[in-house]
Amino acid sequence: MAAALLAGCGLQDPYPLPAEPPGDATFHPVAVGETVTEAVLFIEARTATRLEIVSGEAIGTLDGATVELFASALSEDEQGDIVVGDERVELAGLRLDDLVDARADAPANTVAIVAEITPSEPGRYVVSTVRLTYRINGAPERDGEGMDVVVTVCADDPAPSECDDQPG
Repeated sequence: MAAALLAGCGLQDPYPLPAEPPGDATFHPVAVGETVTEAVLFIEARTATRLEIVSGEAIGTLDGATVELFASALSEDEQGDIVVGDERVELAGLRLDDLVDARADAPANTVAIVAEITPSEPGRYVVSTVRLTYRINGAPERDGEGMDVVVTVCADDPAPSECDDQPG
């Protein structure tokens, strides 16, 4: 009863998507055909919660570029810095608990959704959100949008000298 009351008041848990708007932005000047790889969403596994990603789609200004989404576990390097693992797995069909252990401490219980963006023509490309279709604990599919890092790629041939938050 309490859960239904909280849901009705708009206090639903947005898991696995972030409740806040993106907290960071990155800018990448690249040559046409060069691939930019960036973690755009971080999902922490939860004990007793089985999350399955059915599909994912990058949303934004992307005509002229291809974007592929993958999942990668987070880890700590020798200096104690948190890094996205080198191994990437297909996002569609991913069960989070197959990749990370929810009982582990962060970052070992966290998966990054990684976008690989490859422009095929000069332009400015922005991945502004990710749309996920997912299931929690075998429930019916749900759709949601969210993101932790907005990614802007400025492509030209040769690569531009900079890419900042100003259009053009």
